[in-house]
Amino acid sequence: MRNIFLLALTITLFACQQQKDPFIHPASLEGNYIEWLGDNRIANELALTGMYHFMNAEQEKAFTYFEEALRYDPSMFAPHVCLAEMSSDGSEKQKYHIEQAKKNVEDNNMTSKKFVSILDIEPDGYWGYFDSSQALGLWKEMHELEPKGNFIKAFYAYNIKDLDESIETLEKFANQAKEEGERYGHLLNTLGYKYMAKGDMNSAMSYFSAYIKEYEDGYNPYDSMGEYWLNNGDTLTAKSYYQKAVEKFPFASNAKSVLSKLE
Repeated sequence: MRNIFLLALTITLFACQQQKDPFIHPASLEGNYIEWLGDNRIANELALTGMYHFMNAEQEKAFTYFEEALRYDPSMFAPHVCLAEMSSDGSEKQKYHIEQAKKNVEDNNMTSKKFVSILDIEPDGYWGYFDSSQALGLWKEMHELEPKGNFIKAFYAYNIKDLDESIETLEKFANQAKEEGERYGHLLNTLGYKYMAKGDMNSAMSYFSAYIKEYEDGYNPYDSMGEYWLNNGDTLTAKSYYQKAVEKFPFASNAKSVLSKLE
């Protein structure tokens, strides 16, 4: 069964390779981007797919794609950084990914090294390292090194402490991505949560709805809308969206956890 899956995956990735990915700037472009790509085509596609799911808070899928990317190309560093972020704090698995990320980035550019250095700070954020109390400075430095980096822009804007400034920056980046034909659903999701934090539920609803429209095949858009309705006290509507998330991906852990509590 595993061999059949890998064969199908290889065919799919080869087909995707023939089209321009609207989410990232290829490593061949001039710039100081985080150097996600290595020498193995399949590993590159797996890593980029993992990155896309990671940006959309679909960690269950991201984890699998990143691990498979490293199986094809153990010399990559960026998947190790993201896997360290998703691993249990202090676990042997996390320590391994941190060690490998630092070893593999030695010959890469400064932006890549800044990215790996995020693993040196205290992982005291909601997610861990990427939104820790000390993370903003590093994301800002990376953004200054490469202002066009989409992965960098998303976490830089997310980490800005002032809520209004964060929203303004996210909206600017979302508009830029839309104009340039790049994927921006993850930014709509973040904007929905930022507006919820601000107490502007109408704007939050608007962004979560736009997120579903932009990324209708994903499961996190429905999870986010479920959380929106749950926070607004409508458990029945919330439940319907969490159920849609599980329909899209049966292993959507947060949606399944919330549904078990709503039963």
